[in-house]
Parts: sequence; structure tokens; C-alpha cells
Amino acid sequence: MAKKIISLIFILNALFFFFQSISKGVYPPLLPPFMEFFEIGEDRAGLLVTLVFMGYALARFPSGIMADKIGCTKTVLIGSTAMAFSFMLVGLSPGYYTLALLTFILGVASGVYVTAGYTLAVVIGTRGRAATATALFELFGMLAAILSPLLVTFFILQLNWRFLFVFAGGALLLTSLLFYWKKDLSLAYEKGDPFQVKESKGGYKVNSPRYYYQELKQAVVLVLEDPHIKRFIIWSTLVGGFGALTWTGANSFIPTLLIQDKGYDYEVANRMFTLVPLAGLFTKVGIGWLGDRLETRHVLLGNLAVKSLTVLAIVMAQNHWLLIFLLVLWGSTALNSNTLINSYVLRHMPQDFQATGFGLFSTAYTMIYSCGPLFTGVISVHLSLRAAMAMSTLGAFTAILLLLLYRLFSFTLQKQE
Repeated sequence: MAKKIISLIFILNALFFFFQSISKGVYPPLLPPFMEFFEIGEDRAGLLVTLVFMGYALARFPSGIMADKIGCTKTVLIGSTAMAFSFMLVGLSPGYYTLALLTFILGVASGVYVTAGYTLAVVIGTRGRAATATALFELFGMLAAILSPLLVTFFILQLNWRFLFVFAGGALLLTSLLFYWKKDLSLAYEKGDPFQVKESKGGYKVNSPRYYYQELKQAVVLVLEDPHIKRFIIWSTLVGGFGALTWTGANSFIPTLLIQDKGYDYEVANRMFTLVPLAGLFTKVGIGWLGDRLETRHVLLGNLAVKSLTVLAIVMAQNHWLLIFLLVLWGSTALNSNTLINSYVLRHMPQDFQATGFGLFSTAYTMIYSCGPLFTGVISVHLSLRAAMAMSTLGAFTAILLLLLYRLFSFTLQKQE
């Protein structure tokens, strides 16, 4: 019976993660119909992707603090319910600016959920099997990435984009209600009962907005007091952020490029786009193993170099089978660079600051790479989509330079102390 309880809660939480991944995965294949429906250019279309990522970034660190203070279960439920209503409201957006605002709110809701969701997956999967629980949990996210272009294609061709968001919101709301019904089973796996905390601390009522603000500020100050940790977080944030800027900037417009520049119809372009997450799924473990066997910085350096060259090749390629190969290569590199920088940061962050430091890094570097779609969209309007895609590689080349200057950068700072 206990195993069935664990499995039920784990699956419900993983389904939340599926919809959290859907909230980001549907936007790239939706950009062409959005541009047509709202009569906007690539710049405002790219802003939508930036907003969903930026909202997600802003809420990731606070989500961890919420999970620590009121428990993963309650934080997960807050995030999933907010996501459900946000999905439905996006589908009802009357105009572009309302859509943009609600897209940002959807991103925030997904960010509130995600840190607590990861933590709950580990807690109910038992800490002794944390890696296995995390891997199984992430499979639902990869499945969402693969299905997103196919779902978008179905709803665009058979119904319309509004039904996609309303359907996703309704399905997520039903899942949230089931989780609420079974929440006591989840609470059994957390320490104490987070719903019973009522005392005050530092003059602020625990669980109040001002209390969370103070906790967040204290956590940031605590991590950044150590100059070595501060330098490392700044360096790793810039490497991860600029490296992933190429990923978000180019990946968001791949379906648009396939349609506008390569001449594919909408359905075929989205089917081809599924090759990207599929390639990432089948190579993730291998790239991670390579990062463990070799120096992670060196593997990341090679990853960023191949990723940049692949974008340039995709822009120039016209042969169908060459494009297929390049999309697979793109997925194999672009979707694994974050894995490498994340593992590098976690491995080198001092144990006393590991969770807080990694949370700060995660929010900061996600804020940087969330600007990628907007950057590519703006350049596309002023030059061309091909030029914008090519210029998105500037992010990865900046990250490569920072990796090459790692020792010099560190030595210079040490001498200044």
C-alpha cells in the first residue's frame, strides 16, 4: 500500500512538471500563428518567449524558500493551481498586450512550482534514490518538450491556439484537485506539518509576503558575503547565461526559420522540430557521463563550440537530410549545455551554501538567457531572421571566452584581494 501511495503522489507531481514544461515548450511552434493572428513582427513574438522564461526565472529562488518554510506540498499546490488558471487566461487573451502580461504570469506560476516540485520528487522518492527519482521526474519534462510541437500542430490545424491553453489549464486544474484530495499522503513524507506554523520571526508573521522578502534578502546576503563564492557565482552565471542565450535565441525561431526560409509547411516544420528534444533526451546521460569522466569545463567548451557552429550551419543549409542531421546535432548540444553548467556549479559550490547558492545562480543565469528570444526577434526585424539566428551565437562565443579566461580571471581577482 505504501508503494502505491508513493507512486500516486510521485506521478501527480510529475504531471505538474509535464505541464510546467508545456508552458515553455509550446511557444516556439506558436510564434508563426501568433505573428499572423496578432499582426506582430518577430520582435514582439520573441518577447513572449522571453516573458515566460523571465517570469519562471524570477520565481525559482523564492520557490525554494517557500518550500523550506511552508513545505513542498503546499508550494507545489499553489504553483500548480496558479499555472492552471494562467493557462486558461492566456487562452482567453483579447489582444497582444494582455497575452504578453498573462504569459509572464504563467512563467511566474511555473517558477513557483518548479523548485518545490523537484524537492518533493526527491523527498517522496527517498533521498537514497534521489538521482533515480530526479531522472524519472525529468522524463515527464522531456516528454512535454517532444509533444509540444505536435500538440500545437493539432490544435492549430484542427481547432485554434486558444483551445490549446484552455485544454492545458483544465487538465492541470483537475490534476491539482486530485493532488489536493491526496495532499495528506504527501505531507506524511515531509518533516512536521508545515500548515501549523503560525509564530512570528523578526517582527514579521511567518509565511507573510514581507517575511519571504526578508528571508530571500538574508539568503542572498549570506551567500555573497564570501568573496570567493561571489566571484564563482558571477563567473558561472555569465557562462551559463550567455551560453544558454544562444539556445533560447535560436531555438525559439527554428520552426519560423523552417517555414519562412526553408519552405516547409507548418505541420512538417513542427514535426522536424520534435527532433531537437528527442536528440536531447537520448544524449543527456551520455553527455553527463562525459562531463564526469573528463573536466566538465572542457566538455562544456566543446559543447558550446559545436552548438554555435551548428546554428550557423542550420542558417545556411538547404538540403533536407542535412537539416535533419543538424537539428539532431543541435538538440544533442543545446539541450545539454545547461546540464553541464548546473552540475559544475553544484559540484564546486561549498556544501554549507549549496542549495542557496545554486538557487541564486539558477535565477540569475535564467534571467540572462531569457533575453535570447527578444534579442533574436529584434535583430530579425531590423536585419533578417537568418542574420538574427547567426548573431544569436554571440552568446555562446562570449561564454567560450569566459571559459578560456577562467584561470586568468580567477588569478587576477585573487591578487586584488
